Amino acid sequence: MKRFLSGLRKKATKTAVKDDDRFGTGLWRHNRDRFIRAVDRYYTTAVALHEARGSGDSAASGAASATVDETSDGEVMAASATDPVDVIVDGTHRLNALVDVVDDLTATLHTRFPVTGQVVPGPARQAVGDTPELLTKASSKVGEAVLAASMARSDGPLGRSIVACAEAADRFVTDAEELLGRAKEILARVEAS
Repeated sequence: MKRFLSGLRKKATKTAVKDDDRFGTGLWRHNRDRFIRAVDRYYTTAVALHEARGSGDSAASGAASATVDETSDGEVMAASATDPVDVIVDGTHRLNALVDVVDDLTATLHTRFPVTGQVVPGPARQAVGDTPELLTKASSKVGEAVLAASMARSDGPLGRSIVACAEAADRFVTDAEELLGRAKEILARVEAS
């Protein structure tokens, strides 16, 4: 048993070394790891919601079993057309695509502007502009999406509508996509110069 666990530790170390080479150990790596942890939490929450719905817990999907529901904006939405749990679960696919974007961004940033600490030096900072903040904000938006999905997970079994929670989660994922899109634009300008 001890040998088995030591083998796992060695594999994890080899992966960490590869990640260190690709993303560094400073700010870029920190931003990447923070984003991935938030995506993992979102995925875990979305899977729990999906499984609760699949186990016959009709309350887990909130208004999904109703014929109409009211959105947070007061608009009437046909619940059968857009299941709030499906909206939240769809966020996992969108976030998985963003993981590749964050990997590419942080790997490029590390290659062009290696940083060992949490501060980007002056000349590099001028080149990368708001990219560090955009990466941080994107992670925060995913964290907010996790909170919205968690609210859905807790409100569903109580019989409360989770439409507003699903809308919020979707909006936060969209915000993360937009922030990372802006970071890609900045990096594209840096690469072109």
